[in-house]
Amino acid sequence: FHRGKADCGDIDILVTRPVADGKSVLPRLLDRLRAAKVLAEDLAVPADPSELELIYRGLCKLPDPGAKRRRIDILCVPWESRGAALLYYTGDDIFNRAMRLKANVMGFSLNQRGLYAGVVREPQNRRVKLSSGSIIASETEEEIFQILGKRWSGVPWQEPHERVRG
Repeated sequence: FHRGKADCGDIDILVTRPVADGKSVLPRLLDRLRAAKVLAEDLAVPADPSELELIYRGLCKLPDPGAKRRRIDILCVPWESRGAALLYYTGDDIFNRAMRLKANVMGFSLNQRGLYAGVVREPQNRRVKLSSGSIIASETEEEIFQILGKRWSGVPWQEPHERVRG
């Protein structure tokens, strides 16, 4: 939906909210979806539903008897991480890998929580982080693109429907 595609193979839902109250909304949401008979099967349920960042993976279907099952992922993140999470989960997967690789080459780290500077990596194995650095952008997709674009001209802003590499 976010990329403007006509169809999709699965359903990814991003839930964000301020987390100052320390409460997770996922357990209540899953209870309601189960009561409505939307969730057909759990594939991966968070071990600790009180965490503020959670991922649920399952199968869902419309309540109609002949409805097909679809994969559903529900990601809950703090409001402050919404831009990074949206960028990460919008895809496509090739685009996401390219963005993370570009950030890495520039000395940053990019994940669903945000863009981090000051990351120290092991010289022999760049995949191993010795220090995770500090977060410098996470609230909007645009700010992440802007920071990467200042240091490397190959990261211009792209609308979600332009992020298809496959």
